Amino acid sequence: MAIAPMTMVTSAPAPVRSSVTADPIAGVLLILAGTAGILELLLPWRPAVKALPSYSSLTGWDLFVIGRSQALSAGDTLALYSVLGVAVVGGACLLLGLAMFAPIDHHPLGAIALLCSVVSIGGAIWWILQNRTAVGGIGTLFGQGQFGFYLFLAAGVIGLAGAIKALATP
Repeated sequence: MAIAPMTMVTSAPAPVRSSVTADPIAGVLLILAGTAGILELLLPWRPAVKALPSYSSLTGWDLFVIGRSQALSAGDTLALYSVLGVAVVGGACLLLGLAMFAPIDHHPLGAIALLCSVVSIGGAIWWILQNRTAVGGIGTLFGQGQFGFYLFLAAGVIGLAGAIKALATP
């Protein structure tokens, strides 16, 4: 009785798949947050007061320029610069959102986006707390608010959703 020689059957190695893919949902959310953060500087926030007859409504940039010409407390100065800070953070979120479309590890970028979003939300909350008494309360503040003001508030929240999505993607 002859024994058949044993042959080993080998197959071609399986192609290695990269587990890193693009995250378009996080990208779109961060791009929306960035766009909102930048546009809040350019769009109307509230109607102009009678003391400023040359303005029909005040944009975020108008509020920043007018506020810089006044003597403000440290808290009011921080609230004033939060308007500009949200626009800068918006630019960062816009760039981070574009990076989410690349097949790279999104966790470091998501962590940066998370930090930017928390700064944006903190600036918006600080601005509301500092300015709620100047217009007669929070209800009046939101009642007089126009599109730019609401973009100012929404930019950080939308960015937070995009950052969490980027961090949750494997």
